[in-house]
Amino acid sequence: MAINSLAGSFSESIIGIVGLGHLGHSLAVPLIKNGLRKDRLLISHKGSEDTRRRAVELGLGSCLTDTASLMASADIMIIATRPQDVLSLPSSALKPGSLVISCMAGLPLDLLKTIFRGDVMRMMCSGPDTILGGRGIATTFPADPRAEAVLHMMGLRVFDSSFEEELDSFTVGICIPAILLNICADERDVRDAVGGMMERYPVYKKLWGWIREISPACSGLGSDDRRASLENVSTKGGITQAMMDALLEGDSFSLAIQRGMHRGREITDTIRKDLAVASKRAV
Repeated sequence: MAINSLAGSFSESIIGIVGLGHLGHSLAVPLIKNGLRKDRLLISHKGSEDTRRRAVELGLGSCLTDTASLMASADIMIIATRPQDVLSLPSSALKPGSLVISCMAGLPLDLLKTIFRGDVMRMMCSGPDTILGGRGIATTFPADPRAEAVLHMMGLRVFDSSFEEELDSFTVGICIPAILLNICADERDVRDAVGGMMERYPVYKKLWGWIREISPACSGLGSDDRRASLENVSTKGGITQAMMDALLEGDSFSLAIQRGMHRGREITDTIRKDLAVASKRAV
């Protein structure tokens, strides 16, 4: 479907983005660029003056609102915050019948469904620099035509994930280009590591093609841009950091990928425990 047709299909729908950090702004900008009316886009953030100023500079100042109002109005809501922030979201304000798209790594579908009403799905995408540069990719689980249409309008290529663990593996894979820009790794070691992932997760066949495609395009970046690329796909204590730590400690690329997968499961376990504690306090 052409982008202008997509814009028309959403002419009466309201899209909300919770979070205007690196990821949130990289999703919002292409939507407006590709034809979504600003009065159809809502954006919320934690209230930082720097973030508000950046929104104004991006021409998105009129889209800003509080999260409760966004959730009450949006037909499609994209959550682009840290997974640790999910418990602070006013989920009871969610508009009936809306679609919730979670971009929060490590938060499984069953847990999301205990927090949000209505249709809930997960989406993982490549780093903000790739999205804004027109080379972004994403995967979703489960599939939903509304989400796929929105992602295509953002200019993202959408790869299929047939089960949830495959989506989690994709979260690890999209970190690879930024890591390779900032650390020396043996090419055969990387290829063998990705080959092992292909055997378990079919999405890696397309993901590996993207990695090989994007790496030469980024190889000419200066040191500052390389670090920025890494920071854009990293959070403190997150999956990318776990992989980098493993490589800096001398582990193979295969072990680094395993560390990334393990860190994702640890994040899931932590959020589950926090939610259980919060639920007990609410009783």
